[in-house]
Formats: sequence, structure tokens, C-alpha cells
Amino acid sequence: MVPGCLGGLAKNGADSAPQFRTGRGAVPPFKSTLGPLPQVKGSQRIVLVAAIFALLFGFLGIRLWFMQVAEGVAAAEIVYNEGLVSVVTPAPRGDIRDRNGQLLVTSRVVPMVVMDRKLLQSSEKDEAIARLSARLEIPADWIEALYDEAGVNQRFPLAVVDTTTAYELEEQIRSFPGVVIENYPERIYLAGGSLSHVIGHLGFPSADDLQQRPHLDPNIRIGKLGVEGFYDQWLQGTPGERVYRVNQAGRITEERTEVPPQSGATLYLTIDEELQRVVEDALLEGIELSNLIKDEERERPLEDGETRAALNPTERAAGVVMDITNGEVLALASYPDFDPQEFVWGIDRADFSRLSDQKAFLNLVVGGLYPPASTFKAITYTAALTYDIPFAEAIEGVDLVGRRINCDGELVLPEIIDEGSPQVFRDWYYPAELGWLDIHEAFEHSCNIFFYNVALGVWRNWGNTSREDILQDMARSLGYGAFTGVDLSGDQAGIVPDRELFEEWKRIQLEDPAAPLRLDPARLSLASPWLGGDLMNLAIGQGDMLASPLQVAVSYGALANGGTVWTPRVVSQVRSPAGELLWAAIPEAKSRLDLPDWVVDSLLSDMNLVVAGGTARRAFSDFGPSVNLVGGKTGTGQSSANRDSHAWFVGVAPINNPKWVVVVLVDQGGSGGRVAAPMGRLIMQYLMGEELDPIEAGEETN
Repeated sequence: MVPGCLGGLAKNGADSAPQFRTGRGAVPPFKSTLGPLPQVKGSQRIVLVAAIFALLFGFLGIRLWFMQVAEGVAAAEIVYNEGLVSVVTPAPRGDIRDRNGQLLVTSRVVPMVVMDRKLLQSSEKDEAIARLSARLEIPADWIEALYDEAGVNQRFPLAVVDTTTAYELEEQIRSFPGVVIENYPERIYLAGGSLSHVIGHLGFPSADDLQQRPHLDPNIRIGKLGVEGFYDQWLQGTPGERVYRVNQAGRITEERTEVPPQSGATLYLTIDEELQRVVEDALLEGIELSNLIKDEERERPLEDGETRAALNPTERAAGVVMDITNGEVLALASYPDFDPQEFVWGIDRADFSRLSDQKAFLNLVVGGLYPPASTFKAITYTAALTYDIPFAEAIEGVDLVGRRINCDGELVLPEIIDEGSPQVFRDWYYPAELGWLDIHEAFEHSCNIFFYNVALGVWRNWGNTSREDILQDMARSLGYGAFTGVDLSGDQAGIVPDRELFEEWKRIQLEDPAAPLRLDPARLSLASPWLGGDLMNLAIGQGDMLASPLQVAVSYGALANGGTVWTPRVVSQVRSPAGELLWAAIPEAKSRLDLPDWVVDSLLSDMNLVVAGGTARRAFSDFGPSVNLVGGKTGTGQSSANRDSHAWFVGVAPINNPKWVVVVLVDQGGSGGRVAAPMGRLIMQYLMGEELDPIEAGEETN
């Protein structure tokens, strides 16, 4: 094109050369500051003109080529890129291991059939779903439900397939519009239902999750409950990306690029898996024992005038073992439990409803609140010795000089009836008698009357003074009435009742008749609804006092170690997939109570009396040679009229150098000495290296 133009100009000769004109309207000749243009004569002038035209037309030709070719290529690239689809590929979640490195939870890559609505024409939907349903043997209505839930322009995993099926689908992918085969991470829970309340499960983000963490992908499962939830951001990893090119029909024609996902970090738990199994077995055997005892009770003939207690089926229990030197949780079990594997690709609605009805998702160790019952006597005991609480005078059955109480099964206080409190307090062993006991013997045999008198001493001597709350202050300093701070969801603060709380409840009930009734309406007319009987109930862990098994473990740990209240933890460290340390837990002391050494030693010694000859003696009768190095306390928590008592046991070992605290609770399990103590004994036998004996009924005690 350009040579042709130049050839045409050359044929016209010199006569065709442009002429510059001067005068009105003429363009003056260009004046260069470099001097006059060289003079051109004859044939030189023709060559020059031809060169100028060649340059002009060459420039035009290049510009035309650029417009037709280069810009055309760019335009084509734009069109090409408009056919690109970018998808996020989920990252494998990090592993979870126990304190010894035992693998508990991991992720593996599996072939996944994924349906992407961006790749599917609306007219193809029904046929595509029908074909997939037939090929994968999945109900069409189930696929359609997932399709609708995914929303516009979204993708969703449909089914895990084996490698053969994945290969066949890849070969026939044009017959399945909107479908891609991708490698998806699948969560594998190697322990099954074991440790379910520590580990948790997976689920799609809720509306609250998305509001609190806007960066979350609503189509990628996150951790729910347990460490899966608490440490979700460590475990999630970094998603990858795959870019496809699709044609106008939405068919994938090419995979352009792929950025592989990065696995999440590895959690190392404080849990010892082998000990965990022992605790879980103890819970199941304890529940079975409780139900066996109830079956026998149902068959027992009633004596004249005797009524049968509530005998509801025993279904729930909790157990925890904690290192009292640093707060590490070595085992934590709650029953009923659940299998987190069922949640990996979505749990059936019926199964979810069943688990919800059973309250299987409630971690009783951290979230179950119960009257601590006689286990709380350790707090009353410690306060009585530390602060030298005096007995009240003029009370029948009190030896002020010898500091002994006549535990004859009944405490009668007719003079406090005007205060609205009950005037008769009967002990658990009534009508039997235990005789005159000091504080050590009263703790060993769990005499309520002795600890009632400790509370009466506070009430009569220090009531309505700053020292009236001496028992409550001791309890709070040991962790009651506050969150434990454990790195699990569901932590509960519980209740430590006092005058201030009761007056607050009174105010609420008077102002709002529709408010929940926390106080008997008869108390609302009293100047203060807080009465001496309430303090007496508190002294034995009854009344409105509520605590979780973990709070009880924390408090006993502090009593045994000299007063340090540790924040319990279930995760010790976080490491990268390559093993690099990313984070390590540092033992955290929430508070420090300066307990006299002699008080701590006295308590530990008396806890040994409980298992050697007290309320847990039958359960520990065949413990083994190290029985002299373990201590315990039983408890039987009263419940409402139509519910059975709750069985408690707390153990500490070894008492000469305390290392472990063990807490067992059986919801509506009956007697602490008969049901919970044998369970605690089994766990402590394991800790002390003794031979494990079967769980059999202990003695009916408080």
C-alpha cells in the first residue's frame, strides 16, 4: 500500500510538486533557527518530495495497521477475558493433636462434584439436575434444595466421589453443564465422638458470624463449638483460586491459572488422649450404675408412710482432670456427646433435632450449672480455719471450748422463725447420729450441722457488717461467680448468692411482676430478703449457689496449690504445617489467695480421711497401695421436687505434692458417695498408676 502511493507520486514528475504561495492568505515559509534550508535543484527536488510523501503515507499505514491489528488483538483479549471465571478453593483446615502429638483431627483431599450456578444456563437447570441425580444416585429434590439455598451466581459442593467416578465425570463433563470436579478438603475426626466437646464441629457461618467477621466466605464451613470454633482463624488456612475460561454457553473450555490453597495451622491440645478415654469410660459406666441403682429402688417395697423419690433416667454426666500447677486441662468429657464427622458435609435435620433435644451440644463441664453441694464445704472449712470464725453462742449442741458440734442429725432453731427461715435443719443421715465432731471429722463424714453452725457464727457475730460476706468473698477469690476464662465457648459464671443479689432480685420482682420468680413472694414484704437460712444453705453448697464442674476444679486446684487460681486452658501451642511455633500458651494466674500453709495441709489431710474412712471409703476400699496419697470430697446436690439429686466427687492427688484435681458430676445421678465417688476412683487409679477396678456402687452418703 505504501509503495504504491509513493510510485504514483513519482510518475507525476516535477510539475506535481506543491507550490508555496506568498501574499494575503499565504502560509509563510517555515523559518528555522538552524539557518536556511539547503537549496535543492532539479532531480534532487523530485527525490525530496517523494521521500516526504513516503514518510507521510508510511505513518498513515502504520497507524492503520495498529488500529486494525493491534487494537483488534486487545479488543479480542478483552472479550477473551470476559469469559474468565474465578473461583475460590477452600484450604485444608489445620490438624489437631493431643499433648503427646497424637493426631486427633486432620484433613484429606477428596474428589468433589461441585455445581456452579455461574456456569449453568437457567434453561439447563432441570436437565442438569436430573442427569446428576441419576449419575450420582442422589435425590433430585435434594440437589434442587442445595441449588436454591446457594443463591444466584454461587457454587456449592454436591458429593464426594471416588477417583473412578471423578475421572468418568471429567470425561463426560460436557454432558453435565454447571458441574466441575475439584479437589476438596474433607475433615476427618479420628477420635469419633470422643473429645467432641473439646474439638467441636464444622458448620456454615451464621448471620452473626458474617456480621462479626465480614471477610468470611458464606459457602465455606467454619468451626463451631470447641477448639474448632475458638481457634477457627488459626485452623482455617488461606484459600486458593482457580481461574477458568468459559464459552457463551457457560462450558469450561480452559483452566487458565491456579493458586493452591495453604493449610491451616496445627493445634496442640493440653489433653492426654489416653486419660480422656478413661474419663469418658467412667462417665458411661457411672450413668449405667446410676440407672441400675434406680431400677433396684423401683422394685423395693415401700415401708409404711414412705414415699419414693423421683427416679428419672440418668442420662447426663461430666468429668474433668486439671493440672493444678498451671491450669492445663488434661481431660474433659461431657455426655451425651456427638460425632463431629456427621457435620462435615451437613447433618440430617432429624439427627440434629435429636441431638438438640438431648442437649448434646451443651458442654456440662463449662456450661452446666449445679449446686456444688458438699464439695463447697472445702471453702467453708478453709474460711473457718483461716479467719477463725467463732461459733454462735447459746446454740444447743455446740461445744465452744472444744470447738465441736453434736452431729445428731437435726438442728433446731425456733428463734429464727421470725426471720422467715426454716427452723429445723435435718442432716442427710437423719435419723442416725454421728456424735460430737470437730471440723476435721465433720469434713470427713460430711456433717451438714457442723457447717450450718459455721454460717450461724458468721450471721450472729458479723451479720450486717463488712464481714457478713466472708464465705462469699472466699468463694469468689477461688473463682466462683466468675467466668473461668477457659478457651472454649459456653463458659458460665454461676451464682454466689448474698444480700446484695437478693435485694436486686427483690427490686426486679417488685418492679416487673412478669419477671422470673427468683424469690418466694413472701420474702418481698421483708426489709431484706436475705436471711440467716440462706447463709446456712450456702455453707453446704445448696440454696441459690450454682457452679460448673470446671469452677469446682479450679477452686480445689487453688486450695491444693496454696491459693493460685489458674485460668484453665485446653490448647498449649499453635504450629505452622511445617512445624514452626506460632503461638504458645503462658500459664495465667487469675488471682492469688494467700492461704496459710497449715490450713492447706490440714485440708489435704482431711480429704484423705474422706477416702480412707469417710463418705468415699467404700468406693476407695480397693484402690491400691497409693490410697494414702489421694484425697477426695463427695457431694449430693439437691434439686427440684421432681428431679433426683446430682452426684458429685472431687479428688486431689498426690496429696503430698498436689498435681491433679479430678471432678465428676452425674446429673440426677443420686448419691455422690454411691455413684460419683466410684467414677472418680477409677480416674484416680489411672493417674496414680494403679490397676483399674470396675465401677461398683459405693456408700449412700452426702
